Amino acid sequence: MQTKGIIFDFNGTLFWDTPYHDIAWDRFLENHQISLTKEQKAKKIHGKTNADILKGLFEKDLDNAAILGMTMEKEQIYHKICLENKMEYAPGVIEFIKYIKNNNIKYTIATSSGWENVDFYIKHMDLGKWFNLDNLVYNDGSFKGKPNPDIFIKAFDILNIKPEHALIFEDSVAGIQSAENSGAGKIIIVNSNDEKYDRWPYQVITDFGEVFLDK
Repeated sequence: MQTKGIIFDFNGTLFWDTPYHDIAWDRFLENHQISLTKEQKAKKIHGKTNADILKGLFEKDLDNAAILGMTMEKEQIYHKICLENKMEYAPGVIEFIKYIKNNNIKYTIATSSGWENVDFYIKHMDLGKWFNLDNLVYNDGSFKGKPNPDIFIKAFDILNIKPEHALIFEDSVAGIQSAENSGAGKIIIVNSNDEKYDRWPYQVITDFGEVFLDK
């Protein structure tokens, strides 16, 4: 396969923040008298939009105001945790981005995060230095969340590439399923949280320096 476009998930892929999100969700859930195991978090939370997460957690219809209020409650906890810890790109990311830019390969981010987090990353991770902010795909409420393929289909359109020429980097179960459902030509799994990926036949990396592209 010839790679003409690269799409990165963000959380747990470019930014290894899954533990920060888990702690934030733990504190949020404690406030609401809910407890989840690590396995339940992987199934109910990782890779999904806040709206889908909250509806699944509370198992009832929530109006937009309730979803927004609880989203901001959780993300304020998450932001505080991020600022108390390191906010840096995953191993090898900057060098890999320089490489694909030098080889004129299109690329962007497709994340389940909402604008409240994307704006946070722009301010604290200098996102605009490495990515075209106009091309970012994030959860704006206009499409179904992962594992539906909508987010990656939108990214294909933005990059003006066919699915079979796309390489997607993902880390979560919902994200990998979304990438598969999109028809992407190649998928690479980023193991940022010591997970098991035996069920999938894809390359698994812990450093972007392990990636070799077909030209």
